[in-house]
Amino acid sequence: MVDHKAALLGRLQRSLVVVRDPAAPGAGAGAQSPTSSVAPVRDAATVVLLRAAPGGRGLEAYLLRRVAGMAFAGGMYGFPGGRVDPTDMGPDVPWAGPPVTEVMHALDADPALARALVCAAVRETFEECGVLLAGAVTPDPAGGTGTTETFDPTARAEARRALERHELGLSELLHRHALALRADLLAPWARWVTPEIEPRRYDTRFFVAALPGGQTPQQPSGEADRMEWMRPADALERHAAGALGMLPPTAFTLAELCEYDDVASVLAAAHARDLSPIMPKILVSSGEAHLLLPHDEAYDPPGDSGPVQR
Repeated sequence: MVDHKAALLGRLQRSLVVVRDPAAPGAGAGAQSPTSSVAPVRDAATVVLLRAAPGGRGLEAYLLRRVAGMAFAGGMYGFPGGRVDPTDMGPDVPWAGPPVTEVMHALDADPALARALVCAAVRETFEECGVLLAGAVTPDPAGGTGTTETFDPTARAEARRALERHELGLSELLHRHALALRADLLAPWARWVTPEIEPRRYDTRFFVAALPGGQTPQQPSGEADRMEWMRPADALERHAAGALGMLPPTAFTLAELCEYDDVASVLAAAHARDLSPIMPKILVSSGEAHLLLPHDEAYDPPGDSGPVQR
């Protein structure tokens, strides 16, 4: 059986060609020692949508290719997501499922921010691919809860466009259509912080979620130009061959997902995950970069007081 995580780590630890402005912090330096102040970190969320692969071949993850001209990760494949918006911080978002204090405590010590991260994950997923992790919660005769979808296709498309144009916030959308955010449909998986050398930095919480029944991803938003469902192992093979570009956190997440046989086992494993921040370090020299992760011997602690400073 292929150890996809070990193979990926081996590739990441070898030299990677990088294209960087010669005047940028760290360009031409022998170590990651920015010559100017470290960029602030912005909170963000991303969602790994999962479904059963056809023919009983395990699971598939949903990937978007970001438009080549995007300032961050242009041309790269990744999961739906983006930074936390001020509207995500509102306390009036209709919420169904376990309370944030019970299941999202590992996201952040601040319950308001933890709640906002979940809201950002749901909002960005709907904006970028039309999948809404929400529903009208109804009693289930077998116990628990179920959902009834109340969106007709026309109203759904209009709401998505309004959300993309910032004419509508997630809370207003849910209230207007008598829906509630389904906190039980997604679970935290990992937390990655952009290296200090980068000009744009994010503290991104990765969530995993099963594709809700009856929903299908729609045409990507203007930030992406292609979408694909891929088995994690297949995506990594294409990445290794140079046919599918992705940032290390995306590739590492896919390598971890290779260890699971189905969506249910991924969701079950999520509840025992360590969400300590992972911040890679990049050692740059003569246009080449070496990527180090915290467990590597050559990795030194960040130069600031911690990986997250806002």
